[in-house]
Amino acid sequence: MHAKDILIQLLKIKSHPKEEWQMIDFIVHETEKLGYDVKIEGNEINNIFIDGKHNFIIATHMDTIEREMEIRQEGNKIYGRGASDAKASIASILLFLEKAEQLNFSIAFLSDEEEDAKGSHFFVKKHRIKEAIIMEPTSLRICNYHAGNIEIFFEIMDEETHGSFCGGAINKAIKMIEKLNKMNCWKKGKYFDSCLTIQEIKSINPYYMNPERCAGRIEVRLLAEQNAYEIAEKMRKIIEEYGEAEFKEIWNGFEINKDDKMVMLAGKACKKADIPFLLHGMPSWTDALVFNKSGIKSIVFGPGELKYSHTKNEYLSIEEIEKAKNFLYALNILIGK
Repeated sequence: MHAKDILIQLLKIKSHPKEEWQMIDFIVHETEKLGYDVKIEGNEINNIFIDGKHNFIIATHMDTIEREMEIRQEGNKIYGRGASDAKASIASILLFLEKAEQLNFSIAFLSDEEEDAKGSHFFVKKHRIKEAIIMEPTSLRICNYHAGNIEIFFEIMDEETHGSFCGGAINKAIKMIEKLNKMNCWKKGKYFDSCLTIQEIKSINPYYMNPERCAGRIEVRLLAEQNAYEIAEKMRKIIEEYGEAEFKEIWNGFEINKDDKMVMLAGKACKKADIPFLLHGMPSWTDALVFNKSGIKSIVFGPGELKYSHTKNEYLSIEEIEKAKNFLYALNILIGK
């Protein structure tokens, strides 16, 4: 298998959250062909598990967002839905499995990361693992620092009035957002800042009036040291001054000490794979939060640039897949010693 070819094959497979069966069939076929004992696990959702008989696991997710994107190549970059998030990681693992003589860690391909994380929740209940590397786009940096996360849906109602009058649900939503932005919890961090973003806002008004309803979704990124539950409660009080709030996700972040044995092991694998050993922070929600909360020490690493994941410009530089494969190969040897 070649990195470019396997990535393009993966990009052609639709694998929306909870609808990963084509991807599962492909991965199972490729790994069984290499002689691995592959298990499909789950009921409502399905994960793939390859048991390496160790308390260390490499995990990534199979699903992508439900956005149609053209697959194209420009130079050494391949563009397409899931190119970096996280089909490049899947490609790296498959190429590693092709090269490995013996498997010294377990591997999991998880479902539903982009929606409800049912794959990772199922996995941590079923398996007793001590340490994990969650593969997500980090530009091949070791992320031992992980952001906390809050996801909120809001709805604001107001009287429907003619457009020549002041007020309306949209105006109330703007005032609410302004007040949220003035909270004293938005801090500077060593890798990224804590902040809130309005990722979705809806209000239909084709009649030259002030609409009665405005709804939307707020995403909050927090520093690892901040308390997500305390901040969520402060946000709830502000939102409920204007309307209603539904908190879908509240997660505390975490930090693994840079001198931790697992971090140092990852550093040694980077050096053997000719990858600069750079520590960084993961600013997005990942399955590592589920693993960490269940007591599995986790760091995040993988090919691809997170900034462009989910966008029309999502891409992957082909050489990053090869470098991630070499990282996994070096890590496998180090764990086996």
